[in-house]
Amino acid sequence: MSEDKLKTLMDQLSSSYSDEEVSRIPELQTIILEAAQELDETSDIKLVSTKLCNAISFYYLSNKEQFPEAMIKLYYKLKSDAETYKGIAMSSMMFPLWF
Repeated sequence: MSEDKLKTLMDQLSSSYSDEEVSRIPELQTIILEAAQELDETSDIKLVSTKLCNAISFYYLSNKEQFPEAMIKLYYKLKSDAETYKGIAMSSMMFPLWF
């Protein structure tokens, strides 16, 4: 299952990277390319999803008017894994405080 999810994520990144609107914005292409390279090196889907969602959010806040629809769709596809990762990370940091 993890291999299928990894391949699906790589396909989504590739599709977003080659989108016509995204190709006009080199910063977004760089964000996607760096995420794909990290995913290829680490295969950590949730970590890469978290970093990519954060990068997309940061870029969106400063460029709302020119933001491609493909990036919004990619963001919402990754959001579930990103939130799961954040929840686990926060739980592990808070664990010593609870007991």
